[in-house]
Amino acid sequence: MINRSSKNRVLSRPFFTLGTLSFAMIIGLGFFRFNASQLELRLSGIERGIERYTEEEAELKQALSGLTSPIKIYSYCKDQLGMTASSQETVQIRSVRLANVSPVEPQKGWRSSMFAFFGFTVN
Repeated sequence: MINRSSKNRVLSRPFFTLGTLSFAMIIGLGFFRFNASQLELRLSGIERGIERYTEEEAELKQALSGLTSPIKIYSYCKDQLGMTASSQETVQIRSVRLANVSPVEPQKGWRSSMFAFFGFTVN
């Protein structure tokens, strides 16, 4: 009898190890399956949002496509936004002052041409 029980123990260890590993793999695959379904749910939500915004963009393009001529823009601004025409009809532009800068000419020689190539000036 002693001989048979030790033989059963030797055979039961690999089966126990194999069963434990199989169970762990099934649990791991279940976890990955659950995670994949959660990611798919998030992706479908994002796709629905993109579809909704695409439809909204198409509606806005259709609604505002008539605002291409100046008279339509003026009437839209007047009716919808409450804007009124200005009492002054002249537009005054302020004078713009620019600095007087003479162009910098690079010095002759291979070093100055190399510096000028990279955007530097040599004094």
